[in-house]
Amino acid sequence: MRKLPSLAALRTFECAARHAHFGRAAAELCVTDSAVSHQIRQLEEQLGVPLFIREGRQIRPTIAAGRLMQSLQQAFELIGDACDELRDPSSLAVLRLAVTAELAQKWLMNRLTDFYVRYPHITLHLYEQPIDASAPGEDIDLAITYGTGPVDSSAYFVRPLPDLQFFPVCSPGLFNQGNLKNPKDLVRHCLLHDDQDGKTWTAWLTSHAGDQRPQRQLYFAHAGLELEAAAQGQGVAMGDNLTAQEDLQNGRLVRPFTASMTALGQYALVCERLRLERPAVAQMLEWFNEQLAD
Repeated sequence: MRKLPSLAALRTFECAARHAHFGRAAAELCVTDSAVSHQIRQLEEQLGVPLFIREGRQIRPTIAAGRLMQSLQQAFELIGDACDELRDPSSLAVLRLAVTAELAQKWLMNRLTDFYVRYPHITLHLYEQPIDASAPGEDIDLAITYGTGPVDSSAYFVRPLPDLQFFPVCSPGLFNQGNLKNPKDLVRHCLLHDDQDGKTWTAWLTSHAGDQRPQRQLYFAHAGLELEAAAQGQGVAMGDNLTAQEDLQNGRLVRPFTASMTALGQYALVCERLRLERPAVAQMLEWFNEQLAD
């Protein structure tokens, strides 16, 4: 077994690195400033590397110390979970899931009843995942992210969702008016979108409608509202095979054209590998795999 530094020294280091200040760490740990300095000095001697850059009375963690701090925070959280389980066996049934707003509204919410029925012992805490965040937040067990770049597979488990295909959608009433027979007809309709610069529509129109440009566009700052506006006949929205799926199946939306475009980004279910041992996390992953298979 590897010989590790004392837990007290590691806890003191994590606290000092988080605060970037020995005095504030001492206050949190209810010890003296000199006790904190002593623990840090011993830890540096044991590890053989400096952990802080000292600038007068100020300190800041080194790059190596920053990595150690992140690992310790994850480890302390797992230790805390284990202790909570001993005190209250039901405590580990709390699962914190972060999802982008549109995917939560248009894909996840109508599926959660099945999850609650199958796993009634799990209390789900749902948070909004920022669209530009590529990994879960510090207190999040699982997150559905959207991005174009790779995620560190050594630290995170990543389960990609199906490739996104973009395509126009509108209400049956608008389609039945008969003036949406080919993509060039879009020039006479209001185009609805949730990306401020309208890049997705621009790319689709360039591929399928040539130089034709619409006379009107309507931007929605909250993702998902453009699909609702389309269902109400207010224009044509850019849908995809995940968020528009339910509305297409129940007939609230239709696809006026068969043409689609593959998105540059992709949704993915992301989880810190350290959390995979939690039963609730494993059960949520199993449930997600079944939902994606359907």
